[in-house]
Amino acid sequence: MAFALQNTDDKKSSRRSPLAGWLGKKARPEDDVIPEIDIDAGVNRALKKTDLPEEKKPREEPQEAVRDALGAIEGALYAIDRIRDTLEQACEVAISAKDIDDPGGRALLAERYDELRLGIDAILEAADPRAAVLIGSAQRHFDVSLGGKARYSISPARLDTTPQGLSLSPPGEAFANDAEIDGVLGELDRALNRADRSAAGYCRDAQYLIARMNGAFE
Repeated sequence: MAFALQNTDDKKSSRRSPLAGWLGKKARPEDDVIPEIDIDAGVNRALKKTDLPEEKKPREEPQEAVRDALGAIEGALYAIDRIRDTLEQACEVAISAKDIDDPGGRALLAERYDELRLGIDAILEAADPRAAVLIGSAQRHFDVSLGGKARYSISPARLDTTPQGLSLSPPGEAFANDAEIDGVLGELDRALNRADRSAAGYCRDAQYLIARMNGAFE
């Protein structure tokens, strides 16, 4: 079973690019390749086309629709980054529990694990409402008007702890046996993969929308 545990000290900054947490974070070589793009820079380039003739400048309606969609993607990626950090911490807690024989010590780690697990739902509750449309419990497709009849649909990816999302169960036996811990680690492994796949998909969505903005919606 492979886990993408990383030292988070080198990731901390006041405000990084929405994609910074996902560049190079590959748990497995066969996972989707995450494109290296900068949403903020791409949007700014697209919106500052002052050298275009007036008739070729982006129309306001699709421009604003794409900007709103990119804002939703940005918020989703920030939330996913925090969720992934929480999953990594939860992995470390569960792995540590296997090295402890004392039931009381294991119970304390199980309690800490459950706090981290519930923290994922708290992250989603505090997320940008636009991002919650994509990754929250009431998720739905985010449809973007590109002008005329052209539309682009961003697919949701529910990332809460329910079976419909990351499917993370509470430690009902307080880590009393290794079988429960192994089950928890399996759930965390699958949750990390789901978070990575979701982030990769949203990166591709952002890349496409930025390209449309740079093409002035022609």
